[in-house]
Amino acid sequence: MSRRRAPSAPLAVTGVQQAVAFLLEVALLVAVAVFGFHAPAPWNFVAGIGLPAVVVLFWSVFMAPKSSRRLPWPLQPLVALGLFLLGALALAAAGQPAAGVVFAVVAAGNTVLSFYLERRS
Repeated sequence: MSRRRAPSAPLAVTGVQQAVAFLLEVALLVAVAVFGFHAPAPWNFVAGIGLPAVVVLFWSVFMAPKSSRRLPWPLQPLVALGLFLLGALALAAAGQPAAGVVFAVVAAGNTVLSFYLERRS
């Protein structure tokens, strides 16, 4: 008797997970920009532009799908979750604690789903 392999996840679920991941990436940039613009003057403009730029630089080097330095599989979604949680903390520190909690919950759920989908594939 041969062992049956579990069917892979439906394409729609994978597509939704990837769309949510992209929206989380954009929300991360917004979160750190909001945090930066809440810094005391005159540094608010520098932080509001500079912090998202640092995040984009880090993401493009270590997290982007076509990067030659992309982190390996189990580490990549965990680092992404860490960045998303920092974004949630940034929102809370900028006076938006409810948005920070929602961001953290969606990020954690998306990470769990990505591990589930990877295991099923």
